[in-house]
Formats: sequence, C-alpha cells, structure tokens
Amino acid sequence: MAQTGTRSDRYLRLAGTLLAGALGGAVFAWLNTPLPWMLGALFVTTCLALAGTPLELPQQLRRIMITVLGVMLGSAFHADIFDHVVRWFATLAGMVTYIVVSAGLAMWFFQRIGRLDPVTSFFAAAPGGLSEMAVLGPMMGGDERQITLVHATRIVMVMMIIPPAFRIFGGYVPPANLGATAGLLDIDPVDLGMLALAAVGGFVVARALRFPAYQMTGPMLASAAIHIAGVTTARPPFELIAAAQVIIGCGAGVRFAGVSFRELTRPVALSLISTSGLLISATLFALLMSAITGIDFRAIILAYGPGGFAEMTLIALSLGIEVPFVAVHHVGRIFLVVMLASWLSHLIWRRRLPAASGAGNPAPSRKSPPESSN
Repeated sequence: MAQTGTRSDRYLRLAGTLLAGALGGAVFAWLNTPLPWMLGALFVTTCLALAGTPLELPQQLRRIMITVLGVMLGSAFHADIFDHVVRWFATLAGMVTYIVVSAGLAMWFFQRIGRLDPVTSFFAAAPGGLSEMAVLGPMMGGDERQITLVHATRIVMVMMIIPPAFRIFGGYVPPANLGATAGLLDIDPVDLGMLALAAVGGFVVARALRFPAYQMTGPMLASAAIHIAGVTTARPPFELIAAAQVIIGCGAGVRFAGVSFRELTRPVALSLISTSGLLISATLFALLMSAITGIDFRAIILAYGPGGFAEMTLIALSLGIEVPFVAVHHVGRIFLVVMLASWLSHLIWRRRLPAASGAGNPAPSRKSPPESSN
C-alpha cells in the first residue's frame, strides 16, 4: 500500500501521518483508554486511510521503534524467571495444538465459504507475521492483496478488542507513564547508554542469527540479559515508549492506504469472521490450559491471542502479568508458523510453479530474515 511521489512529498505525508497519529494518541490518553497512544494512532490513521488521505510510514522507522519496545519488554525479565520455565511446556504444547486446529479451520473457511484459491486460503489462515505471509504467499501463486488485507484486518481487530476487553472484564487500568520509570531528561545517562547498547547490539546479533521477529526479540533478549544480571534496572523513557506506540499504531493503519471500500469489502468481511473464530478458539484453549496448569488465564489468552507480538506483550507488561511467558509464546508462534508455512508451501505448491521465479515472482532472499508485523 506504499505511496509514490517525490522525496519532499513523502516527507510531508510522513509528517502528516505522525501528527495525526500523535493527536489520536493524545485524545485516547485523555480518555484513559488501554494502550492509548497505539490505539489512538491506529484509529485515526485507519479512518484517514479509508477516506483516501495520502499517508506514509517507512518500515525502517517502524523497526527502530520496535527495538525500543523490545528493550522495554526485556526490562520485565527477572533473575528467578527460570524457576517457572518448566511450567510453560504444557502451554506451549497447547499453543501448537491451538495453531494447527484454528489455522486448519480458518483455511477451510477461506476456501469453502470465502471461495479463495487454496494458496491464498493457506497464507490468509496462517496466524504468523503479516510481512512473512505477504511475501511467501505471492511467491507460491497466492493473491497478495487478499492475504495482506486479511492479516491487516486481523491485527487491527485484535488490537481494538483485547485491550478494551481487559479494561471492561479484567479491571485493567492503564499504568502511569506507560510503565516507564523516568522521562527522557530524568534517566541516568549511563543507564540510557546501556539500554541503547542493548537495542543496537541485540538487533544486529538477532538479525545475523536470523531470529524470528528479530527487530524485537534481539533487543528484548539483550535487555533481559542486562536486567537479569543486575547491570541496570532502568526502562526506556516515557517519551520513547509513547512514540513507539504511535508509530506502531500508524504502521497498522497505513496498511489500508490506497485501498477502496469495494476492494475491502470481501477480505475484511472474511477476516472479521475468521478472526472472531480465532479469538473464540484462543479463549477456549486458554480456559482449558489454565484449568490444567493453574497458570493465570489472562496470561494464557495474551500468549495465545492472534494479535501482534508487541501489542500482546505490552498489555501483559501493563497488567503486571509475566511478560516472559507471553513473549516466549509469541516468539514460538511466529517461528512455528513461518517455518511450517514455508516448508509446507514449498512442499505442496513449489513443484506446481516451475516458472514462478522467472515470471515476476523472485526467489526469497537469504540475505536477511523477514520482518514480523505481528
């Protein structure tokens, strides 16, 4: 959904997009909503995009801000976290079962009810990263626009439902300063330098090692290491956390730029139905696994929720729920879905597309791992 034009035009669109997102975030913060800067930016930019307003948000800017959230999430790790890891094996197994069952039902729905072709149905149903599915799907002959719109709608829908649901039914109260311990001018320069080193170093190493969702998992693991070791107890300043939420919210809304209502109708309707099914399925599995393991249902529903890695873990951080538990499950989900989708798609469809690479569908690059949008 990228916009075109001169460099100055793109800068103007970027400034307008960020201003609109920040204003939306400020209004939602005034209303004291969950994740206000993210949801406010998402709401405003989605409305503007559907109204035909030119918007712009480079993926490079989004990656930078996702590293900030990774450092923030890593700061929630603590030294005794390893005492709880054994309890997670059962919920990880439950997550694998949930993914297989729910993705299978969603694929059946897209193919039989939605009348999408098998390849498009497969990649639209796989609850992995939007970027990965939007890259792999067209390479195998799927409809890129349908896949992208289905996943974008899923992410937006989950972002709009789960935080308010926690507010209404779970007593979720947005934390002061978004969970940050200090403002940009108040944080110790040494601590700020350690956090910056964790962000940059974690990003570079995770990208080189081809980690799933490397732009978040790398900084998160680096930050977790220095916090577990007691090197620092600081968290990223409030201003950076708010800016990161605005940019992630804008990034989701901009996905709808350049799409007409006519183009949206079918994939959005299909995604609304399938996402509702995913949420119901996640809730049932979470209830079952909570009864079996005794782990807080809220933690499991955030771990299984078919939304973005950043959004689900941020809610966990705000609620005081074990962030490592939620983060590990989402990393596992992204890794599992991307690996299985890549393997199965090549096994089933690659042999049917002998001329795909020479017909405008280039082979996937091995230079860098894919970026995850959810």
